[in-house]
Amino acid sequence: MSIFSKQTKQETIIYTIVWVVLFLSPLVSLLFSHEDTANDPSWIWHSLLDTWVVLLTFFVVFLIHNHVLAPMLVKHKRTKLYIVACVLMVTVFQLAQCAHKPNGQPLMSVAEKEMPPPPPPPNGHPPIDKHDLSVFIIIVLMIGANLGVKYYFQNEEEKKHLAKLREQSLKQELDYLRYQINPHFIMNTLNNIHALVDIDPEQAKDSIVDMSRMMRYLLYESDKQYVSLSKAIEFLKKYLNLMQLRYSDNVTINLDVPEECSDPVVLAPLVFIPFVENAFKHGVSYDKPSTIDIDIERKGHRLLFHCCNTKSGTKHEYGGVGLNNVTKRLELIYGTDYSLDIKDEETTYDVTLDLPERHPEDFDGAKDQAITDKSYD
Repeated sequence: MSIFSKQTKQETIIYTIVWVVLFLSPLVSLLFSHEDTANDPSWIWHSLLDTWVVLLTFFVVFLIHNHVLAPMLVKHKRTKLYIVACVLMVTVFQLAQCAHKPNGQPLMSVAEKEMPPPPPPPNGHPPIDKHDLSVFIIIVLMIGANLGVKYYFQNEEEKKHLAKLREQSLKQELDYLRYQINPHFIMNTLNNIHALVDIDPEQAKDSIVDMSRMMRYLLYESDKQYVSLSKAIEFLKKYLNLMQLRYSDNVTINLDVPEECSDPVVLAPLVFIPFVENAFKHGVSYDKPSTIDIDIERKGHRLLFHCCNTKSGTKHEYGGVGLNNVTKRLELIYGTDYSLDIKDEETTYDVTLDLPERHPEDFDGAKDQAITDKSYD
């Protein structure tokens, strides 16, 4: 395992720009300076090389801290080891700086060499070496800046990782809910066909064909994140036709889909079916007329689904696996950007679902999923 830590491209670019600017600054300063160059050009170039050597030592310290020491604190949280290693590194760096100075003194220009030496300190104690102090302050600031950048990008990486985990968790939960809805739907459809076998065998055969086409939709479309509105309406029509066969003429089914409800609007698959299933399950009476009214319309930038059914007279507890699951799916997919209004009146049960109008280009990959409107017949 490598002792060097990995870092993002953005972080590497930032460090590269900073160090390139630092190494070029003395050269740029030399090019725009003429006074000292005319007096002692050899000293100027020597000073430039000396400055680059000092910067190079700072750069080596930065590399050690950035790739070896900083990860101890930022990633591995080994605070004590990090502090000890930093103190040792700074000490070695300071000793190297002192060894680099001739006779323990920093380099001086010609004018500085001709100046008289400074007077001794009044209290007899040697003064604090400003050069060593400035070097120490610079290295501390460099370490602090490096840690700040490290923590920033570490925090960004953690945010991306958490977002990816939430996305995976959301997908798993949505898949789980879909897998519950599909068997629930198949069970109800098979019950409808079973009721037709004794009444009209030929019609039952046709219903099996229709059901196979609907199963194809469930197989290829319901596993997608989004489907086109036209496919959802087509599936709903086939389902209503199949349900109409089971019940007598006392049941009136009205489906109102305005022509403007067409592509490229997309929505979550099977989001309408549980409400329609609920209407048939609890709203149909065999001995008196029953009505189920279903409306789908686009209003502004919203998609409205309305389902109202008369009650059968028998007391039922509305809800069930399908309805509970679709509510959870709505919360997971649309968050707070949807509304579900259910009115349980004395003679009617009314559901209004308000969804945001979304389009394929709003989602990664949704265009390929929803716009390729191949028929499942």
